Amino acid sequence: MLKNKNLLIISAHADDHIACAGTVFKLEKESGFNSYELIFTNSELGQDYKAKTEIDPKTVLKTRAKELNKASKFLGIKRSFSLNQSDLGLTYSKDLVFETVKIIRKLEPEIVFLHNQYDAHPDHNEAFKIGLTAIKIAAMGIKKETLGKPFRVLMVLCCEGMLPIKTQILVDISKYSNQKTKLFKIYKSQASSKAIIFEKGLAQIRGYHLRKENSLFAEAFSLQEEFPIILFEK
Repeated sequence: MLKNKNLLIISAHADDHIACAGTVFKLEKESGFNSYELIFTNSELGQDYKAKTEIDPKTVLKTRAKELNKASKFLGIKRSFSLNQSDLGLTYSKDLVFETVKIIRKLEPEIVFLHNQYDAHPDHNEAFKIGLTAIKIAAMGIKKETLGKPFRVLMVLCCEGMLPIKTQILVDISKYSNQKTKLFKIYKSQASSKAIIFEKGLAQIRGYHLRKENSLFAEAFSLQEEFPIILFEK
């Protein structure tokens, strides 16, 4: 029996998986991947773009948790791991790294999606550092008694997000563009019409970069040079 193929999205907030959603849909449908997600914060400071005043964080937390639950099911996430850290207060720590290592070693994902290191959001920056360190440690023998058997992730992809990046990988998501838009719209508290237009517009630009007929939309990723891909190995 073939081993299940898993992927893991490591993100800071509910809705951050939008950045790689088209690729995740594609990997699930066309390559049989099982999808999982690790979310560091409780997302309580996310703003309802329709509101004229600040919303109580407890209300936002409940709203975003409901949206995340619905969106995760739509995206096909098998399980979400929420570490419930403070929104806009995520800080690199050994404990968070080890918790992430434990999840990586348990799931043994072939592919891990991270934020990119140039993202403007401070929580995204910290999530990137925690995730990348955990990926490295997961491949080593550190604390294997309590964190599980060492495992080396085969590919680390850093998502473009809402800021254009210097990319090394483009993924044609033309078949899944509408599903990605529907997913984004589940986050009613975050998905303003302007944000939806921007997201689709960026995907169109990347689709143009593919230089392929009938390939209208794409997602862009950068490779993490600190964690090289190993080629020509079984």
